[in-house]
Amino acid sequence: MKWFKKKRSKSLDHQESQTVTRFAPGFGTPRASEAAGILLAKFPQRVLECIFAQVCPHARDETYESCEQAAADDTCMLCDLRDLSHCAQVSRRWRTAATAVLYHSIRIDQVHYCPLEGILAEKRKRKSKLNRNAEPEDTAHVRLQLLSRTLRGHWDTYALQVQFLKTPYMTRETSKPELARAVSVCHNIRYLDLPDGFFADDPACQPLKAEVQGRCPDIRKMAYKEGSERSLELLAGGLLWRNLEVLELSSLNMDPAVLRQALGSLPRIHAIKIRDMKTFNDQLLKHDNYLPPFPALKELIIEDAPNVTAQGLTAWLSRHDTKRMLKTLSLTETGVLPTTLKSVLDAAPRLEHFTIAESVTTSFPPGVPPLSSTSLRTLHYEITSASSANSYTTTPSYYAYLTASLLSKGLPNLRELYVRDPDFPESLIDLAPPAAPFQSDLDNFIPKPFAGSPTNNRFSSNNPFANTAGIGPVLRQELEIYSKGLEEMEWNFLKVEPSKGHNRSGSASVSRPISSYGLSNNIATPWTQNMGARRSVIVGNDFGGLLKVPSPDDARPSSSAGERRSQRGSHYDMWR
Repeated sequence: MKWFKKKRSKSLDHQESQTVTRFAPGFGTPRASEAAGILLAKFPQRVLECIFAQVCPHARDETYESCEQAAADDTCMLCDLRDLSHCAQVSRRWRTAATAVLYHSIRIDQVHYCPLEGILAEKRKRKSKLNRNAEPEDTAHVRLQLLSRTLRGHWDTYALQVQFLKTPYMTRETSKPELARAVSVCHNIRYLDLPDGFFADDPACQPLKAEVQGRCPDIRKMAYKEGSERSLELLAGGLLWRNLEVLELSSLNMDPAVLRQALGSLPRIHAIKIRDMKTFNDQLLKHDNYLPPFPALKELIIEDAPNVTAQGLTAWLSRHDTKRMLKTLSLTETGVLPTTLKSVLDAAPRLEHFTIAESVTTSFPPGVPPLSSTSLRTLHYEITSASSANSYTTTPSYYAYLTASLLSKGLPNLRELYVRDPDFPESLIDLAPPAAPFQSDLDNFIPKPFAGSPTNNRFSSNNPFANTAGIGPVLRQELEIYSKGLEEMEWNFLKVEPSKGHNRSGSASVSRPISSYGLSNNIATPWTQNMGARRSVIVGNDFGGLLKVPSPDDARPSSSAGERRSQRGSHYDMWR
């Protein structure tokens, strides 16, 4: 009987004094001191949640981006999730705090992003004597099944803590019943990855859609594509998803009045993306006594909507609430021409990020006032030539207009500029005329003007140095310029810096913004490819000109994703 003698269980106090550490096999398992264990056991739950959030960073992901777009490049999400689950097994106090973090933002991944995946893939194969090279099972599908079983078994605790649920593309496309069972008990969920058929009223997604509409009233982001016009009309009733914050409308063909009523019934909406909609025109943006106003937004993205013009945008921005909220505006292939940009920028005094992408067929007309905005920090000026036009005669005039706007100092706070002209950064070297040789010595012999003289210029009209006297660097601000040619895989980065005498304090570069609403990622994708860009810096030479020198910084600027750092994660077995 002594063989079956049970071991004495450890007391709860002793369990709380233990700490969880992650080490690779072969290094041993060091023990924390007893004083450190007692101190950790006395931490309040809020402090423990902050510590556990550092163990598993993606558990605090609250963006409205899909599983693929929100993936981190420098970590293994499954290893972090395993470590957090181990923390929940230490004690009851740790379990309460760890599960609050573990079920806040759930992410299901297909594979490990570390060498551990190769080891586990072999173990998951169902080998037999006749089949030694069996195919591994669909781990993401199995994980979703286990998650659904756990949430339905704890519908009053864990399920109510879930606010974000992200799954891989193939998993949400092939596991609609499991996804429906999981979300049926998550009444506080705000965002979840849904199959594409859900947004187009696909009959195969009707059970899932019924569960989301009936059980998840706090959804914050939704999309409507071609074929879902009837579902969009349900928003006009004001009973469905009143807390929507982000909305995507694509290829819809419906009455503009119904669309205006649906948008007017969403009091918390602050980001809208319009794509490929001919019915979206200026009348939707202008005031109407019989329809609710178009909502005031923080971010508005319009693509392939030729019936939207600068007149409609300025009418919408003339409202006091709209001009104070709008910070991001993106226009791609719309009726807003580059010649009418000034009226749009003047009507948006708090606009920080602006994008215009147009294909032009004619040259830029003369006499247009330069662009001006004191709040603009990031400008995407992506002007290309249409297939029927000659790029040699059309696009240079548009970028010459941009150069004139920079010279006029109408964009003093601009820090990042994106253009589709590979020669635009090089042209900045020739913006200022070269200073005459021995200019500093010549200034000592220039006679001073008389008192009360209306001008300080004592040079004659024939003097070759008359136009260069006293001239300084043209650009007196730090400016990061990203340029790209016709080939999407090639891009350059240059940084314009003022001379030492004209440097502005507090003008540190700001990283390129990435929308947390998941609307601007398609626009940012071509610019975030790590292709080994050629970096240069344009600085003032203190003689009135600009000089191009190699950049001392070899790393890519913070506006991109950067190089993938080394993978992290432990190498021992884990639950799958």
